[in-house]
Amino acid sequence: MMDFNNEHMSLIEQYEASALDIERILFTGRYRLSRKHSSLLSVQSISILYSYWEGFVQNSFRLYIEYLNSLNIDFTMFSDDIIIFHMDKTFKQFKEYPEKNRQKISFYEKLQDHFLQNRHDIFQVVDTESNVGFTVLNKLLSQFSLEKFPEYWEQYTYPHPNLKQTLDSFLRYRNGVAHGGDLMYAMHDKFMGGIQSQTYLKRENI
Repeated sequence: MMDFNNEHMSLIEQYEASALDIERILFTGRYRLSRKHSSLLSVQSISILYSYWEGFVQNSFRLYIEYLNSLNIDFTMFSDDIIIFHMDKTFKQFKEYPEKNRQKISFYEKLQDHFLQNRHDIFQVVDTESNVGFTVLNKLLSQFSLEKFPEYWEQYTYPHPNLKQTLDSFLRYRNGVAHGGDLMYAMHDKFMGGIQSQTYLKRENI
């Protein structure tokens, strides 16, 4: 079984270090950038930092799924949310049922093979929809039976009185990054809470 806690904390540290590097380049004056280059990098850094955030979310869930797969438990023991996530991702035909008979037969054969096996590795790629705001983040947490973020999380002041509006602004302007560090650790707490409470299991299996 993998050590999710250490693996995920290491991931957070990598992303924090990258964000700090950008901050040093832009704001410490260490690199003596011209005003033109400083202005250019300041604008581009917003997109870079957003890509870090999206990459962090994707890689966090990849690590969590890797942890779930390392448990080697029967597929039917996973929570309904996780089972549905895996089935939707593995069998696209549920969303777009095939028209040709040959494709239908192939679909049913794959389904039959699936149900003949007790163990399946959970599909490892989550869809961030290139839009990791409040709604998408909570959707991902819900898909893995993890506690969602409340709209009013921690303390906020004008002009963004809550987490939802802060993340929405982040998406609109690709900024609001200063809050990202706290949110990464909060996500870590939710993953660890899920592991400790075994929320990935059906309730009767806990």
